[in-house]
Amino acid sequence: MSNNGSTQEIKQNELRDYIIIFYQKKFSVIAIFLVSVITALVYSYLSVNIYTANGSIKVSIPKSSPLSGPLFEQFQEFGSDRFIANEIEVLKSRAIAEIAAKSIVDTFITNNKHSLFNILLKDREKPDSGLARFENLVKRLQKNIDIEQKRGLDIIVFKADSPSPYEAALIVNSYINAYYVYNLKVNRERYTLAKDFLEKQRQDKAFKLKESETAVSEFQQKNNVVVLDEQARTLVEQISQLEAQMNAAEIDANSKQQALLEFKARLQQKDNDVAKYIEKLSAEPYIKALQEQIAKLEVQKELVVSSLGLSNPSNDLSVQNYNRTIKDLKAKLDEQMGTLESGLVAYTPDDIRQLSMDVLKLDLEIKSSLAKANELKKAVRNYEAKFNKLPVQSIEYARLERERLGNEKLFTLLEEKYQEAMISEQSVPSNVVIIDEAREPVLPSKPNRTLIIVIGFVMGIGLSAGYIFIRKYFDVTIRTPEDVRNRGANVISWIPKAEDFIETFDTDHEIIVNSNPDSVPTESFLSTKMKLQYSKISQTPIKTILITSPTPKDGKTFICSNLAVTYGLAGERVCAVDLDLRKPRLHKSLNLEKSKGVTDYLFNLASMEEIIQRTEFKGVDFISAGTIIPNPAEVISSVQLKEFIEQLKTMYDFIMIDSPPIIAVSDAGVISQFCDITLLVASVNQTRLDLLEESIKTLDSIKGRFAGVILNRFESTNGYGSYYKYYYYYYSSNKSTQGKKEKSNVSV
Repeated sequence: MSNNGSTQEIKQNELRDYIIIFYQKKFSVIAIFLVSVITALVYSYLSVNIYTANGSIKVSIPKSSPLSGPLFEQFQEFGSDRFIANEIEVLKSRAIAEIAAKSIVDTFITNNKHSLFNILLKDREKPDSGLARFENLVKRLQKNIDIEQKRGLDIIVFKADSPSPYEAALIVNSYINAYYVYNLKVNRERYTLAKDFLEKQRQDKAFKLKESETAVSEFQQKNNVVVLDEQARTLVEQISQLEAQMNAAEIDANSKQQALLEFKARLQQKDNDVAKYIEKLSAEPYIKALQEQIAKLEVQKELVVSSLGLSNPSNDLSVQNYNRTIKDLKAKLDEQMGTLESGLVAYTPDDIRQLSMDVLKLDLEIKSSLAKANELKKAVRNYEAKFNKLPVQSIEYARLERERLGNEKLFTLLEEKYQEAMISEQSVPSNVVIIDEAREPVLPSKPNRTLIIVIGFVMGIGLSAGYIFIRKYFDVTIRTPEDVRNRGANVISWIPKAEDFIETFDTDHEIIVNSNPDSVPTESFLSTKMKLQYSKISQTPIKTILITSPTPKDGKTFICSNLAVTYGLAGERVCAVDLDLRKPRLHKSLNLEKSKGVTDYLFNLASMEEIIQRTEFKGVDFISAGTIIPNPAEVISSVQLKEFIEQLKTMYDFIMIDSPPIIAVSDAGVISQFCDITLLVASVNQTRLDLLEESIKTLDSIKGRFAGVILNRFESTNGYGSYYKYYYYYYSSNKSTQGKKEKSNVSV
């Protein structure tokens, strides 16, 4: 129970200390608070309005083109955070920033709204300075765009800040459009590569077709030949058909090969192990065998249709058998490919899964096209044997006609493939859906002036509190009577700062009990006199009072002189003795000149009558320190000094002795042995606690001599303002009554 009580008391004392520091430093605390609040007000007033534009898109993993067919079929996968994270990195790349920058440059040139730009200008203070250099423009765009994923969704949010709402919206929309264009280009890349390759092949075959047609025409004119016979014509038709299909298969494989090489290079760069794994999958013997069987049966079916000259092949029994067998083999191939694709999905990371699927698909279908081309080559070689058996006079014409028909059929096939590639390219959708385009914000998003002011207010309180805490932490001086009591000493009284109560206080004339008898400090000295009368119980009354302090400038001389005059005004005969033989000052406090004193008497250079000076104050005499000597410690500890003090006791009712600070020299400790009581004067907010504690320990070692501490320069803000409040109440009432009596006497 006692521990809890002491802990609570310590907390209360600490709280009181903080409150005291607040009152003592209230102007500094208020200044800190006002500076924080005013700074916040000025900052909020001067801050430029910032507008935030927002836009959002939905990104999903790319799907296959509806017109691409089996060659480019892809798996539909669920979006993942990792995939979105990769796309965000793409969005933050320089490539997207450059596309957006080019778009902004075009907008800046065409719309002629230069005054609506700010952060992208070369000089923000000059709207007519033009846009920043392209390099700087790209950097500013990357710096001022904020791109992030909406948590748990496949949605990417764009934000841009600018003093211009138009510019903020333009930056966001430019980025969204730049990414949309970039994404569409990437998704269509495989089709673009195939289309470009087919276009070159188409142009080349068109030129060769024209050459072959010219050759046939010239041969007919030269040899007067119009048509081939039926056998040669049928054979040429069949061979040209097979050659056209063979060349088309090879071209199809080559067109896919370019995309495959591009995708393989990317995959190897990201994960070489996955690339090697896909090569093993595509080289599986079972798949290769199925592809070769399907190619062989398809070629055989074409030969049957061609040889029989069927107008409706689907009705022929043999063709139906071929179709049924091919369908079964394709089902097995699709099943096997599905198994491989499932394994690939499970094996590969999300961010390269789509690329891995593209590589596997292209590789397998290139091999399928090459297998078909090989089977067609075999069929062409068989027909060439028949072709070489034609009559000699027909071979040359048949060869030219074969070349023309082959080029014609191949060109027709390439034209179809090219048109299909164009349609496929244009039909590939973007996997980016623009949800919200940025609109010009109406209201600024920054600064939040209310929040700034609140922060300034809170910061002002925080800084003020911090200032108080720091002052408390680093303040090692006396503040309250509890600081003295906690160190085992009694507090006799506290003397308030004279400046707080006496407007005309003169530090050169410190006897306020005489000049201001009705002041609060005077009342404090009267209270001190009363308490000293009951500070010690002994057979002999108290006559000699030693006054010292821990350090210089604590006010011991001020206390000594005023206390002496207080006793004198009360009708006592008092002698104030200055025993500070090093730096005497008591004569100045009593408004006297320095003259012969204690040292002169002890060295028989002056008599007692010669060293005693009369003061202007009732009942108070004064003896100065006398001539400064080189060995004051010897004088202080001498028997003669003790006898001198004993002699003064017979002459006066009270002797007030002013001595040097006890921490500085040992004089006070020695003198206290000759005196009835010793008073220690400590100055509030000036005397250090450790020096006070050391002084108390020193005086306590002289048993029965130390009476307590007088707190000098005490302020009402130190937690004892009620004492002065009650005094003022009593004093003002007393003066009011006295004034009424005086008026009554005058009237009589």
